[in-house]
Amino acid sequence: MYFQPIPSQRFTYSQRQSQNKLKVFGEATILAEPNEAVVTLGVITENENLQEALATNSQTINNVIQAIRNSGIPQESFQTTDFHIDLNYDFQDGVQTFRGYRVTHLLTIRISNIEKVGEIVDIAVDNGANTVRNVQLSLANPQQHYNEALTLAIINAQEKAAAVADTLGVSIHTIPTSVKEISTIPPDQPRPFVLGVSSENISSTPIEAGQLEIVARVEADFHYQK
Repeated sequence: MYFQPIPSQRFTYSQRQSQNKLKVFGEATILAEPNEAVVTLGVITENENLQEALATNSQTINNVIQAIRNSGIPQESFQTTDFHIDLNYDFQDGVQTFRGYRVTHLLTIRISNIEKVGEIVDIAVDNGANTVRNVQLSLANPQQHYNEALTLAIINAQEKAAAVADTLGVSIHTIPTSVKEISTIPPDQPRPFVLGVSSENISSTPIEAGQLEIVARVEADFHYQK
């Protein structure tokens, strides 16, 4: 005699097993000292004559580049990130009056030695740079640090699952059935800085490196038995 199980009972066991699932979130944060910096600075020149503005700006930015290169920063560490020409106008009593031209040339400079950042800013300012837009501190190898945080996040998820299982009085498999990464390496965050002026009393612009936070988060599923 052939027995055909009732459809509603066919998957009773598997359904019961699938219900014995615990989902937890693991998180870990590690601190790392930045070992690389990207500085954005440049020269803004204003003049009633466009050719003169261009010539002055070009000469000044070349002076800045050469001075920084002389301090030991290689040519491949420089990149022009912005160059534009704007018209300057004055507005008075609703009347627009042409005042001249503004030429802006911005460079990004990658510096592998954090301790030289303040020195580089001062050198640039001493040689004609009149705008410093950003000092961004980062890690040369962020993936390595993130992987460490990711490992700790998974361990954190296992510890949470074990704590829940102990509270409920059930037995849990410590190896998760699935792990979902819910974080990524964040983009470098700009750090505030203080722009000083070189003098006999100040050795260089103070740049505080501090520490960067690398955070990893995971979602993990565990099976348990009553």
